[in-house]
Amino acid sequence: MGPSTKPPAPTESDVYDRQIRLWGAEAQGKMANSKVLYVNVTGVSLEILKNLVLAGVRASICDGRSYPEALEATPNSFLDPNDASCQTTSISVAKALEPKVLELNPLLDTCDIEERPLAEVPDEYFAQFDIVIASMQTLGEAQAKRISAAAQKIYLVDCFGLQGVGVLDLGPDHEYRRELPKGKLSDLKKLPAYVSLANIIDTPLAKCTGRFFKNGPPAPWALYQSYIHYQSTSGNGKWPTSDCASDYGSTTRAWLSQQSLDEEYLGHGDLKQCAAIATAQVSPVCAVMGGVVGNEVIKAISGKGEPAHNTLLFDGLGTGGCLSFFVPGPKKD
Repeated sequence: MGPSTKPPAPTESDVYDRQIRLWGAEAQGKMANSKVLYVNVTGVSLEILKNLVLAGVRASICDGRSYPEALEATPNSFLDPNDASCQTTSISVAKALEPKVLELNPLLDTCDIEERPLAEVPDEYFAQFDIVIASMQTLGEAQAKRISAAAQKIYLVDCFGLQGVGVLDLGPDHEYRRELPKGKLSDLKKLPAYVSLANIIDTPLAKCTGRFFKNGPPAPWALYQSYIHYQSTSGNGKWPTSDCASDYGSTTRAWLSQQSLDEEYLGHGDLKQCAAIATAQVSPVCAVMGGVVGNEVIKAISGKGEPAHNTLLFDGLGTGGCLSFFVPGPKKD
């Protein structure tokens, strides 16, 4: 036998052949040149990261939280909280994730990380990325609004139990081409300016109605907003857990009354159960939301395909599917 030879290194056409045929070479080129930032990662944001890195989109990670302690609140399938290498030396979540991300795609040889505490990261840092992926649970309302104001485009995504929510803000100037039959594309269209993420979050639930939700907002959106309200008013800046179920229940009952909604609107009135699932990252739900949001990010980067409305709602308990829903913003009557 002759001397062993190394197999040739894979090329872009080898790795991305199927998606080039699906999206086209121009879209693949835009994806290769884009920059996507993941802030304070969660189970669902890492599903998005996995899908996009495998598709050829480079990832940067901003997460200075201590690993493995941060996994207690937001577990994920990439990192093991019992990793022996971190039992004596504490490192950041971003640093722990860096080699895992580089393993996903041999053609992407960089994964920039930012390890400073989030409050010390300036607005200019977020503005340099084409897309920012973040989580309300790990940021809190004030930081989420700050980052969204600085970012070009942002997707705020959270999963809780068998439900999930994504909030989209593609800014005032997003353009796209609608997909037509026989693989053709429409002329370039400019969307009306997206409602800002801050205004989406501030919209009263009474205004969050639609064709199929005339009597009140979709259940996942109301539950999501109850978690945000508790996080902002509880004093500890965290989403509820079973340990604080009573406090969450009393706070949420008063809030629902202010929103002109009955207690039964959330979890069929079982607010203790709502508190218990708030931080539950269920892998199949994260995978579904990760796939849906990942596809939306590809559409936003490539400009190919009409984007979703400004919220994506997954309800594994009710409709059993993912809904694109429009929140109008807190306009005055």
